[in-house]
Amino acid sequence: MWEERIYRQNLHVSPLGGIRLACYIKDGVGVLTSKRILPHYNLVFVTRGSGLHRDENGVERPVNAGDAIIVFPGNEHWYGPAKGDSWDEFYLVFEGPVFDMWRNTGCIARDQPVISLHPMDFWRDRILQLIGGPAAANDDDHLRECIRLQELLADIQKASHVDMHNDIEWLERAKQAIDDTLDPKRAAEILGQSYEVFRKQFRKLSRISPGKYRTGVIMRKACQMLAVDGLLLKHIAEELGFCDEYHFSRQFSKTIGWAPSEYRARILRQSQVMNKLGNQAY
Repeated sequence: MWEERIYRQNLHVSPLGGIRLACYIKDGVGVLTSKRILPHYNLVFVTRGSGLHRDENGVERPVNAGDAIIVFPGNEHWYGPAKGDSWDEFYLVFEGPVFDMWRNTGCIARDQPVISLHPMDFWRDRILQLIGGPAAANDDDHLRECIRLQELLADIQKASHVDMHNDIEWLERAKQAIDDTLDPKRAAEILGQSYEVFRKQFRKLSRISPGKYRTGVIMRKACQMLAVDGLLLKHIAEELGFCDEYHFSRQFSKTIGWAPSEYRARILRQSQVMNKLGNQAY
């Protein structure tokens, strides 16, 4: 049985358009009918499994993990794994006049509905950057989300005809350097670049600044440390380089959406539930 995790479900979008629905489907079976026509655009990114895509002319194309499928409104289509098999996918539904303009001017290639995107982890992270944060709260947020979606589509179209391997390899090395040092300027030195050149290239490829990426790394470490029972917030703040517990708590709440104490309580409840289920199994 397939499982679905919803990341976005917007009742409203910007005047230019935007995402209506974004989700991750595990063990999905693709389109159930042999022919389907939708009133909106779809972006599908397959992360596990393989199958086929069939367009309105009956042309079939193979689909593998790491491939994206772009569906236009009004176009008859079908896609999915072989009968009896399943695949995992990100699924984005979007609409709006700006995307109609993309279609009408040929900025989205109609003759290439299946695009290979590798390395897969890079593109998965790009999608999660778009849909994984807090939901849009106002018109400005909806507009920014629409712009980020266009940036993603532009990069997907670029990847359809330009080899981005060297750029993506550089970005992975840059991320690793920040992971190791927690210092973007030191990371630039390791890669043999001035910080200004490093910063511009990092932002161009990842769509976030090196500083924001660093914050994400620190917050992931904070989440791991908060899962350790008895470790004081004061000690966590010191270990992660914050001047005091207050500044750590404020940054954690801003980034994660919960106060450290709330996050720790949620982790504790989840652990207790898992332990209870484990005990019942014996």
